Amino acid sequence: MPVIDTILVAYDDPTSGTLARAADLAEAVGSRLVVTNVAAPVEPSAAEEAGRISSERLDEARTYLEQRGVGAELVPRVGSPAEAIVELARERKVGLIVVGTRKKGFLERLVEGSVAENVLRHATCDVLVVY
Repeated sequence: MPVIDTILVAYDDPTSGTLARAADLAEAVGSRLVVTNVAAPVEPSAAEEAGRISSERLDEARTYLEQRGVGAELVPRVGSPAEAIVELARERKVGLIVVGTRKKGFLERLVEGSVAENVLRHATCDVLVVY
């Protein structure tokens, strides 16, 4: 049995390296990989479009992982990113969540907060933040 049975990676930005780090870890320790993208619609009428964008991001992730020969479960979500990530981690009994973060200015952090910070605050498992 692997040290970490399941790793959940929150995939958003193809240039961040978060997906690569999660795939590396999953391969190294023999973990199952779950990839999610959470689209946060600005208004309820935009939920369908947000879901489409989330599915497109996961298609990018699938292509990358197939090229590496890494299998994964792909799970699109629509809603508050941090809440959806933590909820999915609980549903799948995840041992590690991998999230990326961007360097934000003070005002941006004050207004928006940080998905990574909120996941760290509410997760019931370990969290790896990739810069």
